[in-house]
Amino acid sequence: MNDVFPQTPRLSAPAQRRLDLVARCLLAAPGGYLLTALCTASLALLLPGEPAQAVLAATQLSFLLYCVLVIWAFCARSAARAWLIAVLSCLPAALHLIWRELL
Repeated sequence: MNDVFPQTPRLSAPAQRRLDLVARCLLAAPGGYLLTALCTASLALLLPGEPAQAVLAATQLSFLLYCVLVIWAFCARSAARAWLIAVLSCLPAALHLIWRELL
């Protein structure tokens, strides 16, 4: 049975920690910017009032969202879980923008 399904090589503990840190840093910096920009664009379209005020309010809320995302990236149990929750939380914003573009 082992000949059919060879075992994959495992990473050492220090290499695994480094990979986890890199994944968290990627979520915090460029990933956080991308996900925050996505949510900000969607929120600016959803907020009532003058367009300039809606954009300003969405931009101000984006600072809070980015801070929460950066903190979450380093507080989650694993990097995979942090990425999963971050992407799933921004999925409604992405679907909203796609829906608005198609109509």
